[in-house]
Amino acid sequence: MELETKKIIDLHKIDTRLREIEEEKGDLPEIIREQQDNITDFNDKVSSYNNEIDNLNKLKSDYNVNISDFSLKLETYNKQMDSVQNNKEYDALLIEIDHINKENDELTEKVLEVDQKVDDLKNSIEEFSQKIEELSSKLEVNEEELKEKSVEFSVEEKLLIKDKESLLSKINDKDFISSYQDEDKEMVASIYSGSCSSCYTSLPAQTLVDVKKGLSLIACPNCSIYLYFDEE
Repeated sequence: MELETKKIIDLHKIDTRLREIEEEKGDLPEIIREQQDNITDFNDKVSSYNNEIDNLNKLKSDYNVNISDFSLKLETYNKQMDSVQNNKEYDALLIEIDHINKENDELTEKVLEVDQKVDDLKNSIEEFSQKIEELSSKLEVNEEELKEKSVEFSVEEKLLIKDKESLLSKINDKDFISSYQDEDKEMVASIYSGSCSSCYTSLPAQTLVDVKKGLSLIACPNCSIYLYFDEE
């Protein structure tokens, strides 16, 4: 068997075993990633809502300052009512007082709206915090379970990854390696019971003979994937 062909076959065997290890870990890695993403999203929302609450409280403070100013103006106008000289002055003061009262009512309504928004945001933050706590608890359990499972394969997995990196650096066909590393594209498959293990098509006798020689990679006549004969 040519050395280059053997390297590619060994590379595929390593990746096959790495996939088997991942499968033996079950769905835990994906579940953990999803839980971590959800916790991050909830924390981002909590942070965003807290910032929004800060901005609303600043806005409420501005409203309250204006309301205090209106109260002082009303107090001044009411005192002036006692010293009016004629109906014209009286009517002018009434107009000013009515205007101040209207603006005061509008600001008071805005303050109530701000308070309601703040309450709603705080309730949402409480809900998110509860979800974060629940998810964190589940995440801790799942991470511990995955850790226990990973211990069994950790040494083997590290050695396989090291061997894979070594092979990738030694294979001369860089175009093949570039295509091989495309996760959406399977490049190599073994022969199983006279059939391609990728498309399960029974292979012609001559194809089986050529593959067993191992002089070069032979493509499956049906799916075009490169084949090799696994003596193991």
